Amino acid sequence: MEFKDKAALVTGSTSGIGKEIAKSLLKEGANVVINYSSNEANAEKTKEELKKYESQILLVKADVSSEEEVIDMMNQIKQKYGKLDYLINNAGTNVDSFIESFKLEDFQKVLKTNIVGVFLSTKYAIPLLKDGSNASIINIGSKLAIKPCAESSAYCLSKAAVLNFTKASALEFSEFKIRVNSVSPGFTPTPLSLAGWTEDEIKQKEKTNPMKRLGEAKDTANTVMFLLSEKAEYINGENINVNGGSLLI
Repeated sequence: MEFKDKAALVTGSTSGIGKEIAKSLLKEGANVVINYSSNEANAEKTKEELKKYESQILLVKADVSSEEEVIDMMNQIKQKYGKLDYLINNAGTNVDSFIESFKLEDFQKVLKTNIVGVFLSTKYAIPLLKDGSNASIINIGSKLAIKPCAESSAYCLSKAAVLNFTKASALEFSEFKIRVNSVSPGFTPTPLSLAGWTEDEIKQKEKTNPMKRLGEAKDTANTVMFLLSEKAEYINGENINVNGGSLLI
């Protein structure tokens, strides 16, 4: 198995897309660092749900926007596995507000998690990735990085930055044979994305999608698994949109 005994860190992986990516890696035999920021109850629930893979899991609490906590997380990974083969920067947050009424602290909170968190996790994972095999980084972007919407300016900005950071990282890390790509999901029902949406609005989004359905976490996870695989060994610095064609309308 291609992924057997590989070591992967998936940030923000106790719910939604991150958890689905972690599950996909575990099923293929990888050792997975499941990361969460603060929700202990959700972390324990995830641990119980994935109990059959217990020997493959390292559960680590770390806020990716905290340099100290990210360094500690990488030290735990080094002690446990001695390397990293894959880094999936998935952790993210959002606060909805119109620009005119956006509180500075809320705007900064989104940027700190979604941009600084990706930077810190990447920065401190690189030494471990250099010791990995066919190492790869996947950053989770968003359709909103390309086609923004009102009332989510901080999120749109942060995800656009992630896509550009992906390209800059690919240029820097290619000499170490570390590939960097991003995956940008469209609207995918998760605890984060569902906040603020009514049932009628969600049904309308489903109707207007060219594929007549909403995205599922597995759609993004499948794309991530492809990009991590040897089949994608010459794909570097790219962004793959996973949205059923909603960018076309």
